[in-house]
Amino acid sequence: MISNTKIVFTKLLLCCIVSGAWTRSWANHHDTTTSTTQTTPTTSQAPKNFHNDPLIVETKSGLVKGYAKTVMGREVHIFTGIPFAKPPLGPLRFRKPVPIDPWHGVLEATAMPNSCYQERYEYFPGFEGEEMWNPNTNISEDCLYLNIWVPQHLRVRHHQDKPLTERPKVPILVWIYGGGYMSGTATLDLYKADIMASSSDVIVASMQYRVGAFGFLYLNKYFSPGSEEAPGNMGLWDQQLAIRWIKDNARAFGGDPELITLFGESAGGGSVSLHMLSPEMKGLFKRGILQSGTLNAPWSWMTGERAQDIGKVLVDDCNCNSSLLAADPSLVMDCMRGVDAKTISVQQWNSYTGILGFPSAPTVDGVFLPKDPDTMMKEGHFHNTEVLLGSNQDEGTYFLLYDFLDYFEKDGPSFLQREKFLEIVDTIFKDFSKIKREAIVFQYTDWEEITDGYLNQKMIADVVGDYFFVCPTNYFAEVLADSGVEVYYYYFTHRTSTSLWGEWMGVMHGDEMEYVFGHPLNMSLQYHTRERDLAAHIMQSFTRFALTGKPHKPDEKWPLYSRSSPHYYTYTADGTSGPAGPRGPRASACAFWNDFLNKLNELEHMPCDGAVTGPYSSVAGTTLPIVLLTTLATTVAL
Repeated sequence: MISNTKIVFTKLLLCCIVSGAWTRSWANHHDTTTSTTQTTPTTSQAPKNFHNDPLIVETKSGLVKGYAKTVMGREVHIFTGIPFAKPPLGPLRFRKPVPIDPWHGVLEATAMPNSCYQERYEYFPGFEGEEMWNPNTNISEDCLYLNIWVPQHLRVRHHQDKPLTERPKVPILVWIYGGGYMSGTATLDLYKADIMASSSDVIVASMQYRVGAFGFLYLNKYFSPGSEEAPGNMGLWDQQLAIRWIKDNARAFGGDPELITLFGESAGGGSVSLHMLSPEMKGLFKRGILQSGTLNAPWSWMTGERAQDIGKVLVDDCNCNSSLLAADPSLVMDCMRGVDAKTISVQQWNSYTGILGFPSAPTVDGVFLPKDPDTMMKEGHFHNTEVLLGSNQDEGTYFLLYDFLDYFEKDGPSFLQREKFLEIVDTIFKDFSKIKREAIVFQYTDWEEITDGYLNQKMIADVVGDYFFVCPTNYFAEVLADSGVEVYYYYFTHRTSTSLWGEWMGVMHGDEMEYVFGHPLNMSLQYHTRERDLAAHIMQSFTRFALTGKPHKPDEKWPLYSRSSPHYYTYTADGTSGPAGPRGPRASACAFWNDFLNKLNELEHMPCDGAVTGPYSSVAGTTLPIVLLTTLATTVAL
């Protein structure tokens, strides 16, 4: 039997992995300039001539003072740990964020903020590839802060006396981290935007948002309409308030409030896609970049009923008695606010349901998400007209490793016996019908090499990557294009030369992140020249998209993605980056997930009025599904 991957683990899950060049080098190159962890923001008296200090910015919340740093020969002004909400402590736990009160004096914005409360990855002690994802600042519920990087080579903050039409149009890229809505922090070294800001004409911002039960506990249906108690989606409301703060104060930092682009990876990408539909986000941003995460992925949201059931389990596991919710829900919430954060953080994992089955996720609450995201997506009410999205070549290996540690090794390939392959399929898709599981096995079996255990390992990794990431991204891109959105699709296929992870894990979930933030351009790190070129290319694509809505130069070719012409762009470091297609990444596999299984679902629900007659009337047992699969395959092909 497959072991129950101790919960210590999967919590890890989340997001991204990264190549070893960056990981190994950064282990010895932490930026001590901002290594201090913020607990409570400190202020000092404002000098009379503060307008003459280029490091002091006057925001609508008060004065903030950052610090200057020279990066690649250019000066960047960095502001870290700016509060945008009151600390969600005591009576504010499990509630929507409350805007920060204005402060007096000058707030010292020079220390990285706390990370929101979460558990650490500790399944491979001492392994840098895992440790780099652990929070690198204090873990606390007091975590609602944001960070801003301003490129000073434009002197954008010195144009405030000019009419708006004469000021430089400086776009703002707002980063939303991933982590399965269970972990993550904007303070990771990987997410530092020093290089992106210094080498591009953009301002970069990032925010912390609550994760896990602190950010998504949903018990609101037990309260009167309009109640603020446990409304769910607190983490999304955190993001919204931070984005609103950035928009309201954009001009103070020299940015254009009408040129805000959200970009995020994994759960961060899922968040961006939800913001594109939520009525609460209309007018707050212009464009979106989604990396390996969309709202239609199986892990990306849950119904209010499901979220409420999970919430009740947590209440009981925290000894607060869910049976009292119907009669006295306020008493239960008072109890939950008295439970220490560590207990909540650990106990919530009791509702983990297996690979990417996280116990917290965006919830259909009737407000931020008035309807289920799939319905909203198909109705096509998107706020934005340009989207850049994409996926990686081997999205599934990371999650497969952690959820099935008894079968796989991070450092090298494993020979996966056929029966174990079948067992993993049954485990991941335990809620699927038998015929659907058989269809998955049929699709991902090389029938001429059925005993090749290494091929079985590759196939099951493809199952995970295709189902949870690549194919939802393809489908979302098609729906966007059908709705009139201009869609640009990238496919990242480069494995970094010194990756710490086994070769079998390939181009993993999150491997593109170091390139997006430009870290290979740091000459103290060990990258090949071609990898530095790739980083510059990707970073320029992202920042150009933020400014113009197009990721390519006028003389470059990057066709739009559509249902009828699903062209995409391949990012690689072997000199062949460029347009690809015309059928989209993993086209055959995604035809299976996005088209074939839907038809199979329709067939399963067709009424049957009795005995089977005709040429297949003698087919019995498990042979019948194969007949149906053959019939459906013919239908899909047509």
